[in-house]
Amino acid sequence: MMKRLFFFLILLTVATVSSQATVYTVVWSGDLTTTYTATPYTGLTATYDVAGVTRNTTLTFDNGSEVFVSPNFPTNAGVYTVTATPITAGDTLDASSATVTLIINPATVTVENVSIVITKFYDGNDTAEVLNPGTLEGVLGNDVLTHTVEAHFDSPNLGSDKDIIVTYALFGASVANYQLPSLQKVLHNGAIIEDMRPDPAYGGTSGYNEGLEVEAYGYCAGGGSIIYHLVSGNPDQYRLVFDDSAIPNVSWTYLTTPGVTGTITLNIPAGVPTGDYTATLSFRDHNYPTLISPGIRVKFHVNLPETYVMPLFSDVIAVIDTCHCLTDIQWYHRETGDPTWTLIPGANDYYYQQNGGLTGEYFVSCKMNGVDTYTCPQQDMTTLVSDEPVTVKAYPNPTAGQVSISVSNSKEFNHTLRVTNTAGVVLVNRTFVGDTTTIDMSRFQHGNYIVTVDGSVVQVIRN
Repeated sequence: MMKRLFFFLILLTVATVSSQATVYTVVWSGDLTTTYTATPYTGLTATYDVAGVTRNTTLTFDNGSEVFVSPNFPTNAGVYTVTATPITAGDTLDASSATVTLIINPATVTVENVSIVITKFYDGNDTAEVLNPGTLEGVLGNDVLTHTVEAHFDSPNLGSDKDIIVTYALFGASVANYQLPSLQKVLHNGAIIEDMRPDPAYGGTSGYNEGLEVEAYGYCAGGGSIIYHLVSGNPDQYRLVFDDSAIPNVSWTYLTTPGVTGTITLNIPAGVPTGDYTATLSFRDHNYPTLISPGIRVKFHVNLPETYVMPLFSDVIAVIDTCHCLTDIQWYHRETGDPTWTLIPGANDYYYQQNGGLTGEYFVSCKMNGVDTYTCPQQDMTTLVSDEPVTVKAYPNPTAGQVSISVSNSKEFNHTLRVTNTAGVVLVNRTFVGDTTTIDMSRFQHGNYIVTVDGSVVQVIRN
């Protein structure tokens, strides 16, 4: 469309008339043609100054409006001196009215949707991160215009309630025709906090932090603890992300004792397979939730459950190797209340006999499919051990084939029955309902077998 820029040129047709010079102000529109208005209705030639260079053009009239279509008219924002000269011979202009000032102001643009990170860890400089420089609004037509955004804290020092100075700059071929209302603004409530760096002297092998406090040699009874060391910072929350989906992640949780050192309790749900697991431990200050410490890689081992170690008699305890994959067996023992485990010399078989009867707790170190592992300790000797069980009976005993198993005074409706040999290998594992059931032992080799029903044990001899 055509943009009308009004300025006043006083013309003389036959006589000389005096007038004062006039200043006209307009806003750059991006149009390629411009209309000037002047009186009386006659023609002029005009010159205007651009950066010290005089350029010529012609002003013509159309029904009283002087229509400017020359390619030489001022098209950029700026201040121009326009000098008019009558076309008609004999016409003159008073010196004070022959020259006017034309001011074309730049158009206004804004920057929208700028995103600045107003918190950071201390790094010795005052730079604030610009997440999104935003977009320019108000650029006309095909004008070429770009912008940059920089942000700086008021100082590089630690502190809260800091100001962030945001500075804008315009660039491009059309930059002279545009302006921002403000090339600078100040954001408040910024912060530079002490960084939270793991202590490099505390890492374990292969980059893992192995500072674990555990019961026995791994995680038993559902949990253990992780010791952490940081060089600096003041975290009050932690997060755990496990590599294996079998263990649920721990979302941001408050530390028991905020600070650079401490212990985190780790709970392992029931049913997690034995083996090595890894997790990433991170810290933050809840006041600055976007600032998260580098992750500490934690490695730990989940043990075989205590049901892998079962008392057979009052003086015999066995490793139950249902998968036939346990080797390198070593038994350990400690009395109840004793914090120290003792290796039992020579106890390297699937079962161990304790002279004088089983007391305290037992666990086994072994290899499972060639990988070092452990069993959680078996602690309940009294309720699991019975030479002459009063609630479970087997008859006939000895037997050459079928044997009946009866159970009385059990609180269970579905009874769990298991038959193992003296090597701890499970031969039968099933459930039954009612007071009695039968087992066909004719296919078993001659020898002694252990029948367990709901935790109570009876010895059966296959003759």
